[in-house]
Amino acid sequence: MPKKLIYFLSQSHIRSLIAEAWAKKLKLPDVTFISGSWLKARKTHFVSEALQEFAIDTPSSLSYVPSQKLLAKADLIITIYDSTYEIAPHYPEALQKKVVYWDIKDPEHAKSTHSKWAIYQEICEQIAVLVKSLKKQFIEV
Repeated sequence: MPKKLIYFLSQSHIRSLIAEAWAKKLKLPDVTFISGSWLKARKTHFVSEALQEFAIDTPSSLSYVPSQKLLAKADLIITIYDSTYEIAPHYPEALQKKVVYWDIKDPEHAKSTHSKWAIYQEICEQIAVLVKSLKKQFIEV
């Protein structure tokens, strides 16, 4: 049985990187998880700090830029966007059956460092729940 490819995609790679970290914790040998961004990847120390609260290391993987070849190869494309500030990308009709949208706050829009940190903690937990549900919905089918 060939390996499945699940591609997490967000605007700046922050939320998709968190999703990749949680997904890799599932330790599924027949699934490869990657993450990327449709705009320039951004780095912030909050990602590592939020994941460390759950004893998870931040993946050292690169941000995979979406390409037709990569999108076609993916078995599932999870697009993470914040409907308050972002417009989720539209995919060609041929890919629609394998696209899932997660509307998750972008913590980088918080007004203060304190509220930004709180949102990072909140989205880290929210993404964890969604990733765990993936195992049941898409992987164990």
